[in-house]
Amino acid sequence: MVDTFNVLKSGVPNAIKVFKEVKPKKMGIRIDSGDVTYLTKNARKMLDEAGLQDCTIAVSNSLDEYIIQDVLLEGACVDSFGVGERLITSKSEPVFGGVYKLAALEKNGEMIPKIKISENVEKITNPGFKTVYRLFDKDTHKVIADVITLDHEPAPDGEEYEIFDPQAVWKRQIVRNFYARNLRKPIFLSGKLVYELPSLEEIRTYCQEQVGTLWDEMLRFENPSIYYVDLSAELWEMKHRMLEELQSQIVELERA
Repeated sequence: MVDTFNVLKSGVPNAIKVFKEVKPKKMGIRIDSGDVTYLTKNARKMLDEAGLQDCTIAVSNSLDEYIIQDVLLEGACVDSFGVGERLITSKSEPVFGGVYKLAALEKNGEMIPKIKISENVEKITNPGFKTVYRLFDKDTHKVIADVITLDHEPAPDGEEYEIFDPQAVWKRQIVRNFYARNLRKPIFLSGKLVYELPSLEEIRTYCQEQVGTLWDEMLRFENPSIYYVDLSAELWEMKHRMLEELQSQIVELERA
C-alpha cells in the first residue's frame, strides 16, 4: 500500500527502495485513494525508470464498473482492480428480490402444472416442469435468446423456429441457422451427486466465455439492448389457459 502519506513522494519511492534491496520474485503496489489515472500513470513511469517493469499496480477504493471503465478510457496504468463494497452490496440494487414458487406437483408419476397469479403481471409464474434452451447463431456463435419450454417438448431445431415476447406476443421473429443448448444440468439424481463440480478457474473461464457470446449492444452500461427470455408456444398457451380457467372460477365464486 503506497498511499498512506503521499503516493508519488513517499509511497512509490519507498516501495522502489524496498524492492531493490529485497529483490522479491513478485512485486506489486496498491493505491487505495486519490486520482487513479494520474497516480497510476506517474507510478508506472517511476517504476519503469527504476527498472521495475515487472512490478504490478493494483487499485481499489469504492470501485464499480463505471469508475473502472472511465479510468481505463483515460489510460490508467492498472494491472488489477480490487472491487469490494460495491460488489457484495450492489450499490444500484442493494436488495435482490427472489422467491420460490410451486410450478408443478408430482402425482402418480405425473407432473401437474401449478400457477401463482398476482395483480402484478411480472409476478405471475410460469407453470409446469420446464427446461431452458439457449439459441445461438451458427455463424457468429452469439446468443439470440433463451426459450423456456415444457420438459417433454423437443429441443428447438436449427432449421426454423419462431420466438415471441411473452408480454407482447405480436413481437415475433423467425430464427434460422441456429443451434440450441440445454441450460438445465442435473445435479442430484435419486439422491446421488451426478454433477462434476468445476474448479474456481473453470467457473471463471466459463463465465468469461458466456459473456463473450453476448452482443456488444447488450453490454452497454447505459440503455443496453434487452436480452429476451421467451416461452414456447405450448407453454404460453397452457399458462393462459390456466389463467382463463382461474378467472372463470373467480367469476363463479363472485356470482355465488
